[in-house]
Amino acid sequence: MRKDNLYTFDSWPVGTPERLIHGYWELGVMRFHTFDSECGKELQDTYNRINHGLGANVVYIDLTSMGDGYRYKSEILDVIRSDQQTWVWFVGCRALLESSLAGWLRSVLTTYNLDHVRVAFVLDSREQFNHIFQDYSAPFYQSTIALDLSKN
Repeated sequence: MRKDNLYTFDSWPVGTPERLIHGYWELGVMRFHTFDSECGKELQDTYNRINHGLGANVVYIDLTSMGDGYRYKSEILDVIRSDQQTWVWFVGCRALLESSLAGWLRSVLTTYNLDHVRVAFVLDSREQFNHIFQDYSAPFYQSTIALDLSKN
């Protein structure tokens, strides 16, 4: 968050998207999951507006479009290396069913100093969620929390 921001998350009314996003940044909550059917464009735009107000960039990364060289050059590596506060929406999460990409991304998101990055995985279905985040043998096993869908 911007250092000159005079508001803390508890300055915002309970249940508002502003309090939610401010709280995620202040409390260091880093990885989320949500479903495309529940967190549509309008809600994403609201969260994006709040993040921009905090001085954070917002990017969308389609995991299905990451080429073979993703380990050496990819948008997520650029975000991590930039030190610019950034909220990342990962779409195309079916690509995480491929364990090589999932293992690499899990490693990147957990071994780098990422205080400046928050990521939200936008999933297609509950089944996809179960395979990616609830399967004990999956790289992302229980590594996210549900993104709250405050609409106030």
